Amino acid sequence: MRAIEFEVDIQDGVVRIPDEYAYLMNKHAKIVVLYDASAEEDVVARQREGIDFSGVKAPSLTAHDGVEYQRSQRDEW
Repeated sequence: MRAIEFEVDIQDGVVRIPDEYAYLMNKHAKIVVLYDASAEEDVVARQREGIDFSGVKAPSLTAHDGVEYQRSQRDEW
């Protein structure tokens, strides 16, 4: 699989492929969209995904220093 990169405005749900990539016409492609999101969009996206750990309180994890715990588990130090 190969990758190309270009910036474009999405208009009415359509991404226009630049002329320099005309050889891609009528080919299958995997598209990844990267965009600058506002803080409000981030909140809406997290709610849509159903993943929100902001309210999770884990006393069993906060009772220990994370680094010291890892060192004791790994016995690497």
